[in-house]
Order: sequence, then structure tokens, then C-alpha cells
Amino acid sequence: MPISDALRAELAQYLIGQKLRALRLRRSMGLTQLGQRTGLSPALLSKIENGKLVPTIPTLLRIATVFDVTLDHFFQNEHRRHIISVTRKREREKSSDRRLPLAEGYDLERLDLGAGDRKFQPYLAEFSPGTENNPRPHMHQGFEFLHILKGKLELVIGSDATVLEAGDSIYFDSNLRHGYRGLGQEACTALMVLAYPERNLSERRMDNLAALHGSRRHQVSRANGTLQALENAHNGKDAPPVNES
Repeated sequence: MPISDALRAELAQYLIGQKLRALRLRRSMGLTQLGQRTGLSPALLSKIENGKLVPTIPTLLRIATVFDVTLDHFFQNEHRRHIISVTRKREREKSSDRRLPLAEGYDLERLDLGAGDRKFQPYLAEFSPGTENNPRPHMHQGFEFLHILKGKLELVIGSDATVLEAGDSIYFDSNLRHGYRGLGQEACTALMVLAYPERNLSERRMDNLAALHGSRRHQVSRANGTLQALENAHNGKDAPPVNES
């Protein structure tokens, strides 16, 4: 069926051909090789990349399967993609899942209650004062940022201990084993930002399959339980436990 000029101009805004070329070059794949894997002719693929041919949905689906992306990848208009999410104080106070009580002498309050994937997750952390035991160490993928708002905190990273006071900040690789301990007589309050590495589509699909097959098990240690809560808050679902040994 012929496509009108108006519809063709609208589709052109999605840059389907450029996205296809970017996916192909990222894999160092030639048109002939892509044609062999999709069952499409190199000439047809070339026309799509150069914007001379508008592909059908079945054609795009073949291509998307090869590169392990969804059809959404081709129909995201980057010029219109603006993510703005406001979390009002009253909404946060009413939310039942905003607080993450942890069994490690501190708890977290989610500051961003928006849905969808996030590049990082901000929390308001409160560390109990006068904790006599050593901070229980844990580790997780990504990076962590702490800015002390009130009180005093001891942060142990590996074998190094750092004391932070109000106004101090620290950024570190959270793959390193670390733990916290509130110092002094008052609770320590801090802004905590957790940034996780992006996971690819296949990893997210595995998480979804695991959830469907009832693998949401919580028979893990207290340290793993702490990490599980952090991962759950970031990903919006159960994440696979991380080995703390």
C-alpha cells in the first residue's frame, strides 16, 4: 500500500534507518551478514538504512530479534523524549513503600517515587546513633554518593575508615565492601544516591522470567537482605541476590 507524503514525513522523524545502521555497525556486521540472519536481501536493508524504503512491522521485528531490541527501539522519537517526574512532599509522606527499614542500623526513604527505569536512585538515609557493633559490610554493583546533612558518620570501605560530618560528601565504587556507623549522640541524616550500571535487554528478560516462575525467594543472610532491598527499590522488582561471601 502506498504511503502518503505526510505519513512518510512523520515516520522520518523516528530515524529508523539511522537506528538500524547504528545497531549494525555496533556489532561490526555487514549488510550481507545481516541479510543472512534476517532472511532479508542486502539491497532491501540498504534502502531501509538510507531512508528510501519504509519497513513493515514484520520486517522490523526480524531485525529487532537479531539485535535483541524491542520494536520500541525504532519508534522512540528522541526529539520528543523528555522525562520529567516530580515527587511532591505530600505524595512521598503518604506513600506506603517510601521507607526501606533495614536491619543494619539505618533506614532509607525514597525521594523519587516515579515509575520506570532510572539512571540513579536518591534516598534520604538515617543512621542510628551510638551503634557499638562494627558496621556490617555489604557490596553491590554501581557507585554510591553520600552527602551528610546532619550528625556524624563513619564509613568503612574495605579496611579504610572515614569520618564524615555535616557538609562532607563522598563518592565511591560500591563494588567495594562497605558499611556505615552513626557516631555521636544524635542520628546522622544524609543524602544517598545509588547509581547502577545499565543492564541489557536479555538480563531484564531473565529477571522477568525468574519472577514468573516464582523465584522470589528471601532465604538470604541479613547482609544480602540489605542489598536485596536496595536492588528492589531501584529496579521495581526482585533482583537476583548478590554473593556477599
